Amino acid sequence: MFELADMAPLAREPLPTELAPYAHQFAGDMMKSPLLVRVGGTDDHPAYIAVNRRPGAPLPRRVSAFIAFALSEEGQAIVSRDGRFARLSPADLAAERLKLDGFVAKLDPALPVYRVGEPVHGPIRSVGSDGMKSLMDRWMRDFIKLQRGVTRGDRWEHLGTLNGFHALMVGETDISPMGRELWSEEAAAYAGVHAGQTLLEIRVARGGFNTPQRTTAQAIFVHESNPITRISVPQLIAILKQSPAITLWGELGVTGEWAQRPIDIYIPPKAAPNTRSMQATLLGDHEWNPAAREGSIAATAAAIAQDPNAIGFGGYEEGGPGLRTLAVAAQDGGPYVEGTGETVSSGRYPLTRYLYIRVARAPGQPLRPQVREFLRYVLSRAAQEPILYSGYFPLTAAEAREELAKLR
Repeated sequence: MFELADMAPLAREPLPTELAPYAHQFAGDMMKSPLLVRVGGTDDHPAYIAVNRRPGAPLPRRVSAFIAFALSEEGQAIVSRDGRFARLSPADLAAERLKLDGFVAKLDPALPVYRVGEPVHGPIRSVGSDGMKSLMDRWMRDFIKLQRGVTRGDRWEHLGTLNGFHALMVGETDISPMGRELWSEEAAAYAGVHAGQTLLEIRVARGGFNTPQRTTAQAIFVHESNPITRISVPQLIAILKQSPAITLWGELGVTGEWAQRPIDIYIPPKAAPNTRSMQATLLGDHEWNPAAREGSIAATAAAIAQDPNAIGFGGYEEGGPGLRTLAVAAQDGGPYVEGTGETVSSGRYPLTRYLYIRVARAPGQPLRPQVREFLRYVLSRAAQEPILYSGYFPLTAAEAREELAKLR
């Protein structure tokens, strides 16, 4: 549970009392129990390998390879020779192998290597995103092995992004991991309390793809009967802005009987993080088209699936029957990019998002040495590698260099 082991062999299913603490330990990571892969035995006398796997994330390659070996003919021959458990049937083996599937992004080989220079000392306080809790714990645990004079501060708690912002406001944390953009009213509030200062903002990971209730790429949905296949960001802005310039499907190039059909807009709750993210990305401080119909995430998806004239957005995980996603281009004329694990992880799909660590830094003042070094480590190859298995994606080397430049 504390991720001090890669896997746990079990000869029975975990008890409810053993799993209950997972709800607390991984509250923001959406992992309420470990994944159990049966490698031998029967329902009454099973042999499992238990692993921590976050929704929408792959297993680490070495773990997946080991379990795949256990499920191979050679691995099952070992089960037979051992004699304490029955080997699995071909159908059971196939079902267990499906649990190992998952897209693994590429780690940019040019990411910088963290090199320990002058030793640093002192505590680092962190308050912020629950969805980044496991990453923060991993990063600090590994960083302390390299900089043994650093310790966790008296506040090391990750219960939500908003908690982190409030802690920064009143000086109760050194850093705040945040799984979303900073809202304009938050930036204004911080400036108002801190004599016009702004927070130092460091991108530390890219949002995921098809990851439930996480920072995730935004899909553009239409009804499955709509002939349109692609859309540009400027066209989206023209549809969604307060004074829309595009109101008919024909204005997007759709011909025939669709040309004069009105565009019906459906959006999730305006206060929802993904809706606020789309507003910040596309509209800035401007308001939504007043014709947009607001509803819950589930109601929005259902409405688009029932209305042939509909357009809307949400995470890819919210797609389903009756919905189709569009390829998106950052500019008119393309290139148009379908949202996939590869295009989101590489940053080629335009509507991706980032995760951040924000820091209060007075103008002209350097960061505290231990904070600067921790952030340097987070932007290194060693710290970006575990992001591959977190449900998020690592930065590119170019992005890491841009963020490192902010630490000087």
